[in-house]
Amino acid sequence: MLCAALSFAVASAAIHHVAQGESITETLQRAEPGDIVRLIGHEYHENVVIDVPVTLVGVRMPVIRGDYQGNVVHIRAPGTEIRGVHVSEAGSRLTKDMACILIEADDVTVRDSRVSESLHGIYVKGGNNVLIAGNRIEGRTDLIEADRGNGIHLWNSTGNRIVDNEIFNARDGIYFSFASKTEINRNHVHDVRYGLHYMYSNENTFSDNLFEHNVAGAALMYSEDILFARNVFARCRGYRAYGILMQSMSRVTAKSNLILDNSRGLFLNNADSNVFERNDIVDNDLAIQLNGGCDGNLFARNNFLDNLSELLLDVSDRETRWADDDAGNHWSRYRGYDLDGDGVGDVPFGVQNVFQVLESKVPEVRFYLLSPASEMLRAAERALPILRLGDVEDPRPLMRAADNSEVPWELAGHFAGTPSPGWAAAYVLGAVGPLGLLVFFSRPRQRRPGTR
Repeated sequence: MLCAALSFAVASAAIHHVAQGESITETLQRAEPGDIVRLIGHEYHENVVIDVPVTLVGVRMPVIRGDYQGNVVHIRAPGTEIRGVHVSEAGSRLTKDMACILIEADDVTVRDSRVSESLHGIYVKGGNNVLIAGNRIEGRTDLIEADRGNGIHLWNSTGNRIVDNEIFNARDGIYFSFASKTEINRNHVHDVRYGLHYMYSNENTFSDNLFEHNVAGAALMYSEDILFARNVFARCRGYRAYGILMQSMSRVTAKSNLILDNSRGLFLNNADSNVFERNDIVDNDLAIQLNGGCDGNLFARNNFLDNLSELLLDVSDRETRWADDDAGNHWSRYRGYDLDGDGVGDVPFGVQNVFQVLESKVPEVRFYLLSPASEMLRAAERALPILRLGDVEDPRPLMRAADNSEVPWELAGHFAGTPSPGWAAAYVLGAVGPLGLLVFFSRPRQRRPGTR
């Protein structure tokens, strides 16, 4: 019966064509629920309000320009779908929450479209069960970061899906405020302030996303019951840059993620009862920083590889568990032994060495992180265990890296780019060329016959 009703609705839907020079708004005023509006021109200058549930389809990606006035497309009808449309040039008043696409309705779909010259790109304001899929969302580079909006902004919203989008040059990539039970899958967020900014939002799931080249891959605050699985947080560099920052978070489960090449890999403050399991935390300046109120967190079967520092503690920590009942983590700095051959080291690993204890108390000593003095301290600690000042230990360190097969290493390199042979040759010439010229002009010159 339901299938028959749906088939009848599709069969009876009218198709409206909006040619170049015609008005989308006037066509929408004639449309009935379920109709299809096809944009067959290449450019439209108007602000569109959709009050009737239609499917707005672009042919060859036409652009709707708002001429930097207000919201470009404002969706107020539940069940509306936008597909294959380029929406551009929203107004620039952040206090009015202006967006290229503003959604104030349930069950809306925006897919396979492009957003540019936005303030907020797509703003979901009170709408539920919204699908945002396969879009390319770009902010305004002519505005300073503080004056830009977010790529996707969710407020007072639940049950949404954000899938397969690329977001860049916005203030924050995806912003959550009082938005729960949302799935965030396979998005690429780069060159923004926070790839994911998160406030007062619970029970959300993030999987297979790439957050790179941001100030923070994720800044998570005042929320609980979050799942992170198979994401990449990479190449977040700067004085206050983080792979993942967690402030007042509870019951977060982070599993099979890659935290790669950040100034700080993980930063936790007042974060409790969280689980970090089977993640690869690699090539960060500082792997983990724990501040006050971090109670009951568990780190197990993670691979800590080639980080300059493993742990910075701003307070004494006796509550963090660095192993479960079976095993702890793998640390590339571990130099213990395994006499019984069970794959677990027979002596604990001191997560925080002498130099890192000093660094916690006097941050300025970090300037000497790679100095001979710091290496001498580490060597002295290994030779004279009595020097150890830290009390943080992994009691069951793994001798070999854990087989974290679900960590998406291939995703980290997928968007990183391939080195160009031309640029490589230019680099070599630039580095070696001046040296060759110096050798050429400084060599002894032969005298011509008959000269002195």
